[in-house]
Amino acid sequence: YESYMAENLAMRPPTSTLNIFPSKPMHIEPPPSSSTPNTLRRLAQNREAARKSRLRKKAYVQQLESCRIKLTQLEQEIQRARSQQGGMPIGPGYTSSEAAVFDMEYTRWLEEQQRLLTELRVATQEHLAENELRMFVDTCLAHYDHLINLKAMVAKTDVFHLISGAWKTPAERCFLWMGGFRPSEIIKVHILSYSYTI
Repeated sequence: YESYMAENLAMRPPTSTLNIFPSKPMHIEPPPSSSTPNTLRRLAQNREAARKSRLRKKAYVQQLESCRIKLTQLEQEIQRARSQQGGMPIGPGYTSSEAAVFDMEYTRWLEEQQRLLTELRVATQEHLAENELRMFVDTCLAHYDHLINLKAMVAKTDVFHLISGAWKTPAERCFLWMGGFRPSEIIKVHILSYSYTI
């Protein structure tokens, strides 16, 4: 009987061992070898990606720091320029009298512009003659000339108010955008022109 059992056990495929304690398996398979070429290549790629990420972060922090320094310098130059303009107040809510007049005139100009555009739309829908339409167009152009004169008046006294406001027409914004205009460039030009006059 013993020989029969030994032969029978030898011929049967091995079955998995019953785990009495599932949290502690009896057969622990060794982890796959970590020295395979694919694993080594992935580890090298991860190290390289982490190194590049650290370099990008360092460059970004340096760029932020240089921008902060430039901003501080520009703020100091603006304060110096304003203080040299006859002791005008530098507070953020300050507007000169010319700027206040411009604000009121600009509000009136917008109301008039709306009225003129409405008249022009009605005239085009009525299919008026060419010379009658020309009168409406000339009136609108003269109205824009009035705005240009207002802007010229305020630019002589408070260019910062003119640049920082919403006084630009859509066409002006478009041309400024296409030309790469940045309001900070005006500050540099203003400071340079002031230093040349001294």
